[in-house]
Amino acid sequence: MIIQTPSQNWDERVTPQKPEYIIIHYTGTRTAEEARQRFCNPDPDDSIGRISPHYMIDGEGKVFQFVEESKRAWHAGKSQWKDITDMNAASIGIEIWNTGHEFDLEDFIPAQIDALIELVSDLQTRWTIPNANILGHSDIAPGRKLDPGEKFPWRKLELNGIGLMPELLDDDSEPARQLMELPSKFYQHLAEYGYRYTQDQGVLLREFRRHFVPHALHNPDLDVETCAAILSLLNQRQPS
Repeated sequence: MIIQTPSQNWDERVTPQKPEYIIIHYTGTRTAEEARQRFCNPDPDDSIGRISPHYMIDGEGKVFQFVEESKRAWHAGKSQWKDITDMNAASIGIEIWNTGHEFDLEDFIPAQIDALIELVSDLQTRWTIPNANILGHSDIAPGRKLDPGEKFPWRKLELNGIGLMPELLDDDSEPARQLMELPSKFYQHLAEYGYRYTQDQGVLLREFRRHFVPHALHNPDLDVETCAAILSLLNQRQPS
């Protein structure tokens, strides 16, 4: 059951006319209620301003809807993916309650992920959203945003048919080794995949890993596994 919690923080989609992406966030709040109040507040008294996702999943796996899917919710902020600079207009935003990096960044709760899988599967079916277009806030605003964070279970979503994750390395890693010797080509591949928000290579490497190779997040150097990851993703990606 989806709990309707209407927010005034939205406007009309302009271009594109329908959502083509799903963007996953964490709330970064001490409680889900704090996030709910923020998303419904039309006159906030802080620098964050008026924000809203389409949906939020609380700590019990309950799903709240703040904005109609056909409308433009205000969840992405300044961001870019490929040539799209208005990701609010191009996407559906889903917040998951988690205190985030500012606080505890606790593990996501199984009930939350179960609810997310059900919700995203439904959205993908109804809006024909491909797996390559299931992204995190940190993908579309790397360096500005960290959510949903390195603890988010992207692999579990992929095992349930949602999103893309790199195929595991096999014995044939020579293309990845060759790419590691050509760092500029690696970053060209990141741009080809969609990362366009910043040209800062250190940020791009870190935020790509945060989603796709989280155990290598703090490695300052490009490695074979990370090169294999982008090659795998480009190979899997379907036209969007």
